[in-house]
Amino acid sequence: MENRSKYSRNDEKDREDTPIYSRLFIVCDRGLKEEQFRTAFSEFGCIEDIRIPRHHKTGEPKGIVFIKFSKTSEAAKALESMNTKFISNSTRALKVMVAANRSEIQSEDYNYDKYRRLFLHIPKDMNEDVLEENFKKFGCVEDVLIQRDRETGTSKGFAYITYQKFSEAAIAFEECERKYRAIFAQPKGYKRNETSYETNIKGLANSTTAGNQRHSLMSMMNVNPRGFTRVNFTCSPYLTQMQVDTLFDIIPGMANCNYFVDLLKNIGKGSALYSNPISAAYAVKKLNGFEYPPGQTIFVEPANPNLAPYESDFPNIPNAVNNLRNLISLTAKSSSPDLAQLAEAIAEASKLIKVATSGAAGISNPDSKDLNYCSVRLPAPQPLAHIDSPVAKRCFLVCKPQPPPLTVLRDIFCRFGNLINVYTLPNKTVGYARYAVSESADEAIKILHGAEVCGVRIKVIEAEAEAPAKKIRLN
Repeated sequence: MENRSKYSRNDEKDREDTPIYSRLFIVCDRGLKEEQFRTAFSEFGCIEDIRIPRHHKTGEPKGIVFIKFSKTSEAAKALESMNTKFISNSTRALKVMVAANRSEIQSEDYNYDKYRRLFLHIPKDMNEDVLEENFKKFGCVEDVLIQRDRETGTSKGFAYITYQKFSEAAIAFEECERKYRAIFAQPKGYKRNETSYETNIKGLANSTTAGNQRHSLMSMMNVNPRGFTRVNFTCSPYLTQMQVDTLFDIIPGMANCNYFVDLLKNIGKGSALYSNPISAAYAVKKLNGFEYPPGQTIFVEPANPNLAPYESDFPNIPNAVNNLRNLISLTAKSSSPDLAQLAEAIAEASKLIKVATSGAAGISNPDSKDLNYCSVRLPAPQPLAHIDSPVAKRCFLVCKPQPPPLTVLRDIFCRFGNLINVYTLPNKTVGYARYAVSESADEAIKILHGAEVCGVRIKVIEAEAEAPAKKIRLN
């Protein structure tokens, strides 16, 4: 359990239900002791924690127990085997359920879809038979459902798979290929709680409208127009065109919105055109600094009129790239390729990409010369240490809800010198920075712990020493 002893109590609360459904809630005889539960349940896997709540005044057990396993599959097997069973000299059968966390107890029967059904991302050319064949090795598959377009019948690229048992779904969740990005699916008809992002969006929308009636722009927005009608923005690269359109359309008067992802800097860029300068000024006032999605700040400012002509090229970038890809494919297959046409396509794509990635949005983007994306003062960048340098000390990073771009993390952590590399774990909110000199790691922890980077608050603490690599014997 790496970094277990380095965490504070608050950090443990954040980690206690990871992985999902790995904590059990048990109703039991009040006379049972922790050792009895450990003996009865340890055969199913690694027990990380056993907690027996007691009455605050009397100190007597409440007749309930929480048992935390290291894996979801371990908890699932324990639930299936021990529910309604007796242990030791108990006169009461155990009632075993899944506890999502200490304050939310899942009291539904474990056979319910919530614990047997997985949601998967799949290749669009994969059919039901192939998907079932890939997943039946984990257990008995009851149902496979690929979501398809109603009109065309083509796959949407995701699917649901239902197992006969909770433990089978848990094993598939843990052991299937990472490309499927498996998660437990909510049951049909489930209504999830509104996210903080959706609450913020509704509040923002309500602040710009009153019922279904729109007031006059001047009285409602209370801004001083400055003559511009176009705004430029940068945002999370994970947003879609539809999400960006929805956000900027909250401001009355939006005419169009252009958006693309700068792959070199891993950041979303674009511009929104409004029908009048009042709406444009109000967009800057309301949307600049808004978290969209939670933890990811969007930056909005008036467009630079000198760069405005380039914005018409934004929608042409995908077309130019696709055209270039097609020509390269044809050239590879042809015995007499049209090199002139290929050169023209390369030049066109290069021109558009250069315009887009050189800051056509006219806004201050995160780079090594502009540290507005970091809330603390940083020293100048320093060269990286050799990749094969021995690791003197590691920093452990926690970035919620998701890590900043890796290029930004590298830029920040290299400023303390002797950085070997920095990386985040796939599909996780944690990562490591490896330093060749202990003092550099200590300085990074001192300066960066609690800092805000690209709108994300990060924790930086000392990690335990890296385990030595195992030597491979060749027979």
